[in-house]
Amino acid sequence: MDNPCGMTKANVFENTKVNGIPVYYGAGVNPVNSPAQFFVAWGKKALSGGLIHTFNSQSEEQGSLWFIDEDEAEAQYAKIQKILAST
Repeated sequence: MDNPCGMTKANVFENTKVNGIPVYYGAGVNPVNSPAQFFVAWGKKALSGGLIHTFNSQSEEQGSLWFIDEDEAEAQYAKIQKILAST
């Protein structure tokens, strides 16, 4: 599999769907000179062929956020689900 620039392999720990929008929590290697390794991502195209973008981006429909702290990532996973459930 080809790994495009700005993407890394996503190791998904948990995933769910809220109002038809997939939400993912997992880990990966963020190669952008950052110790961040945990991510929360949402949207139908958030993961592409098992890969995730290595940068933070967010909109209501899609996004990915990287975290150093696992607890912070887990809290954001729950928060994103609540936000999507209320829309």
